[in-house]
Amino acid sequence: MELSIIIVTWNTADITLKNIQTIKKYLKNISYEIIVADNGSSDDTVTKLKKECGIKIIENKKNLGFGKGNNIAASHATGDYLLFLNSDMEIIDNKLRDMLDFISKKPKIGIVGPKFLNIDKTDQGSVFPPQSLMNAFKEFWLGQSTYSKYVPKSTKPIEVSSISGGAILIRRQLFKKISGWDKRYFMYFEDLELCRQVRKLGYKIYYYPKCRFIHRHGASGKSLADASNQWRRLIPSSKIYHGILKHYLLFLVTWFGQKWQKIKMYIKK
Repeated sequence: MELSIIIVTWNTADITLKNIQTIKKYLKNISYEIIVADNGSSDDTVTKLKKECGIKIIENKKNLGFGKGNNIAASHATGDYLLFLNSDMEIIDNKLRDMLDFISKKPKIGIVGPKFLNIDKTDQGSVFPPQSLMNAFKEFWLGQSTYSKYVPKSTKPIEVSSISGGAILIRRQLFKKISGWDKRYFMYFEDLELCRQVRKLGYKIYYYPKCRFIHRHGASGKSLADASNQWRRLIPSSKIYHGILKHYLLFLVTWFGQKWQKIKMYIKK
């Protein structure tokens, strides 16, 4: 088996099925399997998934979070490569074949990610700059795009610091070597941690823009909190990834920076 496609779902039946249908539509020249880990959905997700042919379904008894759900599914994988996909992703063509060929010919590349598109096919940021205090200061105080997710301008594959966990392609043996997704993270920052662990072993992270996926951003997690409180979900994982001190320093830099930008806009008026 060449590729194991792993999807974690939680109360997202329709978008998960849409994801699976696009995989089956376009991946005609790849030997693959689809493994779906359901994190204790309380709706009809599992019932609907069981009607879909050709997929493995793992039923977790409760919501274990993104990382643990992925790890459980990966333990059942047989492919040489693992493609972790958010349930709210959609494949639009067969360029995944090219991305697979690219990583297979580059042994020092550990992770590759595609270009993300919004529903209207406009570009969506999927690459993280280094998450340093200096980069945060440059963005939130000086107005430079140095901290938040961005879209690289290059039309060719390029090395980057980290990529979004919405779509990550990695060798199964390397995934095992780093012991999978870090179980400390329930949701968010686990993609940054995965990339960090891969870089520590001397492997590179690459962005592959010729392969493009639609990402219905936030659809897979919108039921966890209302829009006004979405940012609160980041805090526990931020403390793990950055450490307590850096987390609070980043909070101060970003919070006061945003206030400063509003003051500057008011002065200009």
